[in-house]
Amino acid sequence: MIDERINKVAALANAAFYDSEAARKYIDGAPHIKHLALRRLYGKLVVSAYEYATTYNPNPCVLDLGAGEGSVTLPFLELGSKVTAIDISKGQLETLQAKCAAHSKNLEIRCEDVFEGIKSLQSESRRYDIVVANSFLHHIPDYLSLIRQASSVISSHGQFFSFQDPLRYSSVGRFNRTFTLLCYFSWRIFKGDIIGGVSRLIRRSRGVYLDNDPQDSAEYHAMRNGVDQDAIRELFEQMGFKCEIIPYFSTQSRIWQPAGTVLGINNTFGVLARRISRGT
Repeated sequence: MIDERINKVAALANAAFYDSEAARKYIDGAPHIKHLALRRLYGKLVVSAYEYATTYNPNPCVLDLGAGEGSVTLPFLELGSKVTAIDISKGQLETLQAKCAAHSKNLEIRCEDVFEGIKSLQSESRRYDIVVANSFLHHIPDYLSLIRQASSVISSHGQFFSFQDPLRYSSVGRFNRTFTLLCYFSWRIFKGDIIGGVSRLIRRSRGVYLDNDPQDSAEYHAMRNGVDQDAIRELFEQMGFKCEIIPYFSTQSRIWQPAGTVLGINNTFGVLARRISRGT
């Protein structure tokens, strides 16, 4: 049964897109949706979080932060959860709502900044069995603050689950970092805007980032040396969670994804943190 659920979640993570140019571009740049191996890992973790939650609540409540077009929302709804999806993009949420129409009775949509959204939920004394931040922490300048706030709406046996964030660059080693960059550029060279891409690389290598550049904002992790997985683990442990960091290899290139996996390279990670209730 669990294997069937993993396969189902993996398929949903890839198949629930409209046949549009925007969707194809998104999938091409999102390795966790694009590659079967990563979809299976993602599916395994989703099912693990869901199965654990059902030991305390048969219909787990899930908070999806930065929900986007619904690559997390739909799988959790399909499994039987009730989901609150928060995103600042109205267009993304419209796509999510259409995609999840069959589960509308178990879906709540909030179009707002995630920090403001969490404050609203706090004021309503809402609690969730699972809080999810999928491919999202690396877009947040103060992701540790986001995690602290998110923990306030996690139930006494609740979990925090994130996936697809870049490991802190200084922790992966020079070879792994170089291999990752080569894989990226072997994919990026066929995407056009070569001059723009090279100029951004040179500028960033000098430590220059532009607040008004959408590329710099979307790739905020490049400004701060990736996402610090050790700081995240330490924070969760301080807050009374048992935290597992799941490292893995991820690249946009279909050619190099299997190679990096076989070589045992890690450049990306997921988080599965479970609150340790008092008396356990």
